[in-house]
Amino acid sequence: MAELGVSGESGSVGFSLVRIDETGTVAAKVALSQLGWCAGQSIRFDVSAGLLVAGRTSERVAARIPSKMGVVLPARLRSRCRMRVGEQVLLASLIEHDLLVVYPQHVLHAMVTGFHASLLHSRDPQGG
Repeated sequence: MAELGVSGESGSVGFSLVRIDETGTVAAKVALSQLGWCAGQSIRFDVSAGLLVAGRTSERVAARIPSKMGVVLPARLRSRCRMRVGEQVLLASLIEHDLLVVYPQHVLHAMVTGFHASLLHSRDPQGG
């Protein structure tokens, strides 16, 4: 797991790069700690814009954070977000919004590729 820390600009977003294991679980101890979530906490998952979003809830039927502080990503939602076992995903702890967002590889690829294209497009052809 690569811990990328909390964003220096606002201090409101923390990042972790983790791999989905064979049970659909991601090691999320750092991300959950950044949010102040603990083992036993009930969480609810939603899909938004191809991202998996988790938030705290008081619902009894919700998923719970296990004692090892991982997060089990539901298979049905992983499939909807095109996440596969063995792939790395980016966990973003949105501290001010009390949310955990899971970015799949294909979304990260599109974001980075788009950023690089705009970066190359905006460069001065004279090198200055």
